[in-house]
Amino acid sequence: MENPPTVKIIVIGLGPGNPDHLTFGALRAMREAGTVWLRTAKHPTVSHLPPEVKLESFDDYYDRFESFEAVYGAIVDRLLAIAKESAKPIAYAVPGHPLVGESSVTRLLAKAREAGIAIEIVDGLSFIEPALDVLTLDPLQDSLTILDALELAARPESHLPREKGLELPILRPLLVGQVYNQRLASAVKLALMEDYPDGHQVTLLRGAGVPGEQARLDIPLFELDRHPEWTDHLTCVYVPPLPILEATGSFANVQYILARLRGPGGCPWDREQTHTSLKRYLIEETYEVIHALDEAPEKLVEEFGDLLLQVVLHAQIGADEGEYDIREVMRELSLKMIHRHPHVFGVTNVNGAEEVVHNWEQLKKIERAGKSEEEQSVLGGVPHEMPALLQAQNLQRKAASLGFVWRNLDQVLDKLVEEIEEVRHTTNHEELVEEIGDVFMVMCAAARDLKVDAEEALRLANLKFRKRFTEWEKLLHERNLDGHKMELPELETLWQEARKRAGK
Repeated sequence: MENPPTVKIIVIGLGPGNPDHLTFGALRAMREAGTVWLRTAKHPTVSHLPPEVKLESFDDYYDRFESFEAVYGAIVDRLLAIAKESAKPIAYAVPGHPLVGESSVTRLLAKAREAGIAIEIVDGLSFIEPALDVLTLDPLQDSLTILDALELAARPESHLPREKGLELPILRPLLVGQVYNQRLASAVKLALMEDYPDGHQVTLLRGAGVPGEQARLDIPLFELDRHPEWTDHLTCVYVPPLPILEATGSFANVQYILARLRGPGGCPWDREQTHTSLKRYLIEETYEVIHALDEAPEKLVEEFGDLLLQVVLHAQIGADEGEYDIREVMRELSLKMIHRHPHVFGVTNVNGAEEVVHNWEQLKKIERAGKSEEEQSVLGGVPHEMPALLQAQNLQRKAASLGFVWRNLDQVLDKLVEEIEEVRHTTNHEELVEEIGDVFMVMCAAARDLKVDAEEALRLANLKFRKRFTEWEKLLHERNLDGHKMELPELETLWQEARKRAGK
């Protein structure tokens, strides 16, 4: 009994456009097939194909469907149907190499596998090799990166980073393929200008490898979409790398600068710094960020940069001492955030922010297992060095997670009255310090019960007092008054006037 004929599609690469680049394998496959289905007949090589080969084109599909995805989907479905009905393998020819920037082939491979249809690839020269000739580049030695213009132009929503990379490889040469019209060139330009200077020199390559059509245009990046006559299905864009010190805006640039400052021949001050010597700067920069958030949002970019500097500098010190580097810091952060957000990166479902917080605490409890006795406590994650009010607030929040909490606000307020009375009747200084501390702790409990951030509330009160007192101080100077010689009613009247001048 004879075996049934194998259902097969032979995918042939036509090369970038020069008929001299057609391979013997491609010509033989087309002659054996007799009929060749072309994704598009609008390709310079098509007119040079063997005359005995019958050509069928899918060009009309581009007019019948509204998107490339729909066009390619329809082409693949049609090819599979033809292959199933054919008594011998069928041939499908595409520009360039079948596996370089050819979405229809990628789709065909996936659906043919599902349908049990064999695929044979007949290699062809891609657009990349002629482009390398024009640019005199060695893709391996020069670490060339190749991107599809459509992928580069597609911007994720809400400023999400690209799934295939947080940033463009601006320290390496970049080749952007298939920049087929002015609209796409504009989108590519905008994407590139997020990481490259507007005046960065780029090269438009059109018809690379095609006799009589090959040409290059060297222009500043901001002009990329101002030459529509250069953008068609044979166009790609070459973007040279940036020198590391000009790659501002990249994390690699920041790392390089810090490594240079601490390396041989670097800055004496930076080379002397240790984790201990930098402690106060880390605290200071944190508070300056908080100040900018409240008072000077226009300085936030600068202040966040100063804070990031401290993180990267500490990581560089760790790397210099052979302990860890910034990659380990980021790796630990990534693993922690993914593990603690199973409702985003896993299959867990949550209803609201409170449930997220509950799950977070449960996951942290699991992570504490196997650590020291102090670290295993729910209070172990609250640093002793944290400012006292913020520390009290966090200690109480952690304790409340195990049920250690007053059951209602009235109980908290009754306790507050009790603690204030103890302050009123305490004469011993050491006991007074303790009782004042108890008052603060109960106030934190009251704030937590009322869903008020105690640290934030006191910080805003400090800010309000600072503004009002500054105006009160001005009034003293304006009227040549001495606060020490004024009676309380006079001080209060002046204070109320200062409040009005300060605004809120």
